[in-house]
Amino acid sequence: MSLIMKRLIFLLTILCATIGVRAQDKPTVFVAPLDGDLSQIQGWQPAMGEGLAEMLITELTKLGKFEVLESTGLKDLKDEIALGDQGYVSDKEKVDKGGWSGADFMFRGKVTRFGSATKGINLGGFVPFSGGSLGMKTTTSDIAIDWRFTDAFNRKVIKADRTTASHKGSSFAVGVGVNGHGGDIGFGNSEFMNSALGKATAAAVSNLVQQLAGLELPESGRHKAKAAGQLKEQSAASAAAAAVKQTPGAVLAVVNKETVIVSLGSKNGFKNGDKLNLYETVDTKNDKGEVVFSEEKLVGEVILSSVQAEKSKATYTGAADIKSGWVVKAQ
Repeated sequence: MSLIMKRLIFLLTILCATIGVRAQDKPTVFVAPLDGDLSQIQGWQPAMGEGLAEMLITELTKLGKFEVLESTGLKDLKDEIALGDQGYVSDKEKVDKGGWSGADFMFRGKVTRFGSATKGINLGGFVPFSGGSLGMKTTTSDIAIDWRFTDAFNRKVIKADRTTASHKGSSFAVGVGVNGHGGDIGFGNSEFMNSALGKATAAAVSNLVQQLAGLELPESGRHKAKAAGQLKEQSAASAAAAAVKQTPGAVLAVVNKETVIVSLGSKNGFKNGDKLNLYETVDTKNDKGEVVFSEEKLVGEVILSSVQAEKSKATYTGAADIKSGWVVKAQ
């Protein structure tokens, strides 16, 4: 294999690894069905808001900046879970509750203008003595969307703005052309998309996506909370491990200075090569021979040479004559 080929494979490997890391780091977002202003849009229907949301989901997914979560098909996803709960799907294949991803951010919008206006000029008697007339008519369709991008964890609004677009041409009957009543609002409806209103809508969605593409996002509240929780768990685990490691042990048996058995092992957080302080136990007794006071005198250290779960073998290089019962502790 040539040197150039080896370098190319190496670069591709690094690129794939980088792409994988970036994909995992994408913020998650869900798009809520858009609301409509009934005072501005006659005959506004919820299906229109879902259609606009579908458009945004498609375009935001193409953008590649976000991990877009399903939001308009939640009922179908819930039905899939229900099929498993009701026994229609085997335990190995069913979808369980609790597997959905959480959203870092929410996109929400309100359509404040969605329709067409027609202007015409009738030039009556334009041709003298003919009784004819000449008329000019122009239809302008436009859409306006007030939107905001919100942190789903703490409800803080990251960005709020307005997107507008317009197009001149043939109109589209919004009030009767929605979801089962002559069509629906979406990229898949050719009648709608070929109309001026459809083209204005596509332009507005494109403009909006470009606004979101340039949006600088902070770390989401959900990620901060998750990181803080992980740090807390790590701190607690570290504290627990430190407490276990500080638990004193005892000399169980002394074969010779190269073979000293102690009551501390891997469960206490120790490994081969670790050093333990060795303490002689000094007891003070009364005239009846009863121990009334005990103290520990540091005499040196032992080095663990073979660690098991609950005990270890150690070596000792000091001058003291070790005895069973002496205390060993982490340094």
